[in-house]
Amino acid sequence: MAAFPNVGFTSMTMRLRSATAVSQSPFTYDQQVYQHQGVRWEAEVTLPPLKRSDAKQVEAFFASLRGQANTFTLGNPLHNTTAVGTGTGAVNATTLTGSFTGAVAGDYFQLGTALHIITEVNSASSIDIMPPLRVAASGAALDFTLPKGTWRLATNEIAWNIDQASFYGFTFACVEAI
Repeated sequence: MAAFPNVGFTSMTMRLRSATAVSQSPFTYDQQVYQHQGVRWEAEVTLPPLKRSDAKQVEAFFASLRGQANTFTLGNPLHNTTAVGTGTGAVNATTLTGSFTGAVAGDYFQLGTALHIITEVNSASSIDIMPPLRVAASGAALDFTLPKGTWRLATNEIAWNIDQASFYGFTFACVEAI
């Protein structure tokens, strides 16, 4: 698994997609909600304009992924806090118990190779998170310092543009590799 090249971002759209379905009566508008267990991260990333010397490493990186075949690590460089914590939870849990110092709702952390967000701090010993745990954790350290997740390209195609000033532009979509 490769790390994404350190070239910075111009913009990043993060999305948390849930496998939830809603059925609505056409007559009464009553709704039934079906919440399935699937939740994953999705993102669109635009890199800053790059000169050929920097663009070469990005081109090689994307070529090495072979479309959706290989995975990479990626995080948002703005998701960085001084919080610390250890947590325990079962696979698919959305609540972690443990010790959480300085953690607040909206903080991101890495647990293993997965990226999570805190949705609620219940107490100094319990937090709610999304997406659900991918693996069981028992007193596992939560990494709040530039956390990353494991991603794959959203499609098998990657493209970039080059302008007359020899600046390269890259925009790509990726999804969490589960």
